[in-house]
Amino acid sequence: MSYTLAELTTAQTADEVEAAIYTAVESRGAKTTAWKPGAVVRTIIAGVSIVLAALSSLVASIASGGFLELATGSWLTLVARYVFGVERLDGTFATGDVTLTNASATPYSGGADDLIVANSTTDAVYRSTGAWSVPAFGVADVEVSAVEAGSDSTSPAGDIDTLVTTLSGVTVSNAAALVGTDEEEDPALRTRCLERTGALSPNGPKDAYGYAARNAVNSDGDAIGVTRVATEAVGDGSINVWVATASGAVTGDPADPDTDLGAVAAAIYEQSEPLSVEAVVDSATALTIPVTYEVWIYTSAGLTAAEVEALVSTALTALLAATPIGGHLVSGARRVYVDDISAAIDAVDARIFHVDVMAPAADVVVDIDEVPVLGTVNATVHLVAGGDL
Repeated sequence: MSYTLAELTTAQTADEVEAAIYTAVESRGAKTTAWKPGAVVRTIIAGVSIVLAALSSLVASIASGGFLELATGSWLTLVARYVFGVERLDGTFATGDVTLTNASATPYSGGADDLIVANSTTDAVYRSTGAWSVPAFGVADVEVSAVEAGSDSTSPAGDIDTLVTTLSGVTVSNAAALVGTDEEEDPALRTRCLERTGALSPNGPKDAYGYAARNAVNSDGDAIGVTRVATEAVGDGSINVWVATASGAVTGDPADPDTDLGAVAAAIYEQSEPLSVEAVVDSATALTIPVTYEVWIYTSAGLTAAEVEALVSTALTALLAATPIGGHLVSGARRVYVDDISAAIDAVDARIFHVDVMAPAADVVVDIDEVPVLGTVNATVHLVAGGDL
């Protein structure tokens, strides 16, 4: 008996198994309609159906697990590891700069973990990653990293507003979003598996550069977290490669392998750069896009204005974090589209019935070496009575 791929990868439910058993029994002449509800034989068939449905699910999962495009979850993790030699990436900690503004005559300084700041809306907490100082009546940028990994550690621009460490006269803010990511999702893992085959070629295909960059690790062996890669053939035997994380630019010096950008460059030179071709690796330049919008939502959503703003900020951060370097290419033009921003806001809740995006006022033009990141979000939320769905 032959089976189609769809049949092999679709599990039967307990009801379907039970119906098949009754059909088989009746085909042998038994009068199953004479069996009373609760009869022992009916109970046995019901129990066997549950067990066989679980077995059917296992068979379907095993069958799907043999195909990159069909495998999901843990099965895909195993396919990636044993077939393609690619490991699923763990969640990342949101990392980036916060700005300390000192209105006092007292200078402050400290080291790694000494400065603790927080997002008062989400309660996400961040610690300094290295030495820092802010002069009297001065301003300083300090790199911080979230205490917990995952997308819950994300803070849109302007949302980090609380100093947990006591620094009298000092306020904190973040000009750009800090983005954390959850454990790598199935589509992204499939993409890296497909790029792995490109890395086996000695001819330097685009996939090879993407694979090397996305799998690059720092000197401690931790994933750098490159999620976006763009390439451009220059025509003189060289190729430009720009890289970015979900938060935006990759920090460091491409000539220094002890920095994140240098580690990415080293991985590309070692794994992807063919003979007679020079790869010029650099971080994409962050293009900060502030958003001002007005939204109308029915009160039946059960959300406060602040909760709506927080949900929208998270959605916009995710939207721009997934936007490729150079924006979306349509008819020869690279842009971030206002329509996408409006759609992301509208998708936050089914009870949003009108969205007006005032900024950006038009589609944003993006250069090939720029990576869009979310800037300050200004919102006006109108709660309208009614709207039961």
